[in-house]
Amino acid sequence: MKVLSLANQPRGVRLRSVASYLPSRVVTNDDLAALGAALTPDEIVRLSGIVERRWAADDEATSDLAIRACRRAVERADLTPGDISRLIVATVSPDHASPSAACFVQRALALGQAPAFDLTASCSGFLYALDCAVRAVLTGDDHVLACAADVRSRFLDMSDRATCALFGDGAGAAVVSSCPPGEGILGIGLLADGTGVHSVYVPAGGSRRPATHATVDAHEHTIRMSEGPQVYLAAVEGMAETSERILGALGLSWSDVDLVVPHQPNRRILERLTRILRIPAEKMFIDVERIGNVSGATCAIALDEALRTRSLPEGARVMLLAAGAGYTAGAALLRIDSDLLARSRRPDA
Repeated sequence: MKVLSLANQPRGVRLRSVASYLPSRVVTNDDLAALGAALTPDEIVRLSGIVERRWAADDEATSDLAIRACRRAVERADLTPGDISRLIVATVSPDHASPSAACFVQRALALGQAPAFDLTASCSGFLYALDCAVRAVLTGDDHVLACAADVRSRFLDMSDRATCALFGDGAGAAVVSSCPPGEGILGIGLLADGTGVHSVYVPAGGSRRPATHATVDAHEHTIRMSEGPQVYLAAVEGMAETSERILGALGLSWSDVDLVVPHQPNRRILERLTRILRIPAEKMFIDVERIGNVSGATCAIALDEALRTRSLPEGARVMLLAAGAGYTAGAALLRIDSDLLARSRRPDA
């Protein structure tokens, strides 16, 4: 893993705004039980800590969620669509196999001819999109939209104990902009380990196993996690390793970090991660109880809520962490400025 340190770059990069969108439909554990979930409501809480999650409406697709989050991010940034140089959408549940979900978002937001594309990095999606956005700004773009959005509820098998209760739907977005050197994003890094390609995956529907009557009848278009304990360990190790490398490259320690905003796979993983990093529990932001695991969008959604609800001072250092299927992982250290705090806390139009 190579850490991109922005300390010596001729141009700084910051988050100008952050926004999120959650569908209005709330699905409780009792609702899942009524749908035939293989776990009882009490088991779901005990195993994951999740009490409820949001699911998209029948007429909502991934691009619809992304559009709402991106539009909010642009409005909070006090920019116009014409100011956006590039759009990156991280997703594992695009509206269609082709074209990209990003093209639907680009059209809806009237971004002109700004380049727009999807990337796939599972639950690390927002960190991967953020990395692309940072590099785009460093090489000349002024304002880049980095978004992560997923509708995972469409890929659930209620008979599968490992996954039936974990996932929710939603989107998070950030406007990534230039700033003076040394401000904003201090460092960012990504890694991948392809030995985990079958850790969490949808077996059919791609070019290797196209959809057939047989694959549909066998429920092979739903999420499978056959290596639960290994996925648990990989998530903890991936988030711990990437964050430690970021801090090491910047010459910092956990005492220099004010808040950790991680991907939210389940509460047990986050509690173990807190112990491994040896940080106080109050430094770990957790909202998995109410939104579940929203795949790559989870970290962005959590960051939006943290900026709106936590009493962070100007200059606070916030560590973003994520790990996902594949295996993938990423981390970014941000210095929060007063402008971002003010934009995050004002009501949306």
